[in-house]
Amino acid sequence: MASRLRFGIALALATALGIVLVWTALGGALETYSGPGELEAGTTYRLNGEVAPGAPVDAAERAASSEGLRFQLIDKENAGQRVEVLYRGSIPDTFKVGREVVITGELGADGVFVAERNTLVTFCPSKFDDAPGDQKGELDIPEISPAS
Repeated sequence: MASRLRFGIALALATALGIVLVWTALGGALETYSGPGELEAGTTYRLNGEVAPGAPVDAAERAASSEGLRFQLIDKENAGQRVEVLYRGSIPDTFKVGREVVITGELGADGVFVAERNTLVTFCPSKFDDAPGDQKGELDIPEISPAS
């Protein structure tokens, strides 16, 4: 009887630990990104967009100050949608106008997206982007003629 009880407890504990492991592993993958046009006040979002022209060059200094860094993000899907962002914390070296970023925070009642400290991440442009004029999906493979 005691061995069945121990087995049941061990099985329940293993199941609980497995659920925690799966939840932790998939947690980040289940988060969705939102664009500036999808925001509602009072909800936490992972905002994704491109840094709009007019972002300050001294972004790192401003983000470290008590006033924080203010810049606008443009929706990638709908370029007409923008949101002003207030951010404090560290700035990646790759932060600049036109760069795609992800930032976590909430939209305030005043329409300004207030970001959580140190949540700004920039996406680097791929070194595998097509060269101008290249057609995606087409490979330039030289023909090989059979030896005669």
